[in-house]
Amino acid sequence: MNLKNKSVKVAVCSRTFYKNLYLRNELKKLKKIIKFNKTNKTLRNKELSNFISDSEITIIGLEIINKSIINKLPNLKTIIKYGVGLDKIDLNYLKKKNIKLIHFPGFNKRSVSELVLGYILAKSRNLYEHFKETKNKNWENKTGNLVTKKKIGIIGCGNIGKDLIKILKPFDNEIYVNDIKNINNYAKKNNLKNSSKKIIFKNCDFISIHIPYNKKNRNIIDQKYISLMRDNSTLINTSRGNVVNENDLYKNLKKKNIFSYFDVLSIEPLNKNNRLINLKNFFLSPHIGGSTLESILEGGRLCIKRI
Repeated sequence: MNLKNKSVKVAVCSRTFYKNLYLRNELKKLKKIIKFNKTNKTLRNKELSNFISDSEITIIGLEIINKSIINKLPNLKTIIKYGVGLDKIDLNYLKKKNIKLIHFPGFNKRSVSELVLGYILAKSRNLYEHFKETKNKNWENKTGNLVTKKKIGIIGCGNIGKDLIKILKPFDNEIYVNDIKNINNYAKKNNLKNSSKKIIFKNCDFISIHIPYNKKNRNIIDQKYISLMRDNSTLINTSRGNVVNENDLYKNLKKKNIFSYFDVLSIEPLNKNNRLINLKNFFLSPHIGGSTLESILEGGRLCIKRI
């Protein structure tokens, strides 16, 4: 398709969407004029505004849609968010400019909650250490722990938090929950301990964070909470970078026998100067929470359906 002489109607910024041949082909069936971001990188600033500028609809992933970008998109009528976080979008200015935002909260919840379960199992059985040592021909059995009956704290009981609670049921855990909304009835119905963050950090073997990033939540998990963690306990963050104060996390990981498993950081991709990387009790994956084939297809189909 020669786009030079035609007005582009749909601009697909999301790299994940473009990489999936099935989704590309399904979108093309709509007989719209489409262009894809083929750069294998998140578009930013002028590159982003130039890519979207002649489009009425755009599918975005991790792109930052701020006031400056929006002002350069005179044709844009609809943004479809491929993913769940809205922290990179100026929602108020979109509303002011009468640009519609479509998103699908919770569509990838099972992908994220299964990753958290994987982290819990990996820590409990020392899987990373065992993999590393046996590949180095060191046959050393490091005794692990059962996940069963452990105390697990969940901060944020939205779609993902509730799904994590659901898949933890066979482990007969004592589950502590915390949310800004009133979840008393939900906690009572599911035999959960509705608790403060301090109680969760003081008592739990595993603490998993599932809150959105916004100004109020910036560095909300800081020294006053992390310092309360028990020996051998683990902090898991698959939500967003910047909800955990990384400097406070570093200080506590350096001096205490605690662990952290993170899928997100304040600066992504990884800043090579990030001090956390050199710690033996810090484990990191590259923002893979929603990256399962099933959730990629489900999210893509939802986007296509709304177009």
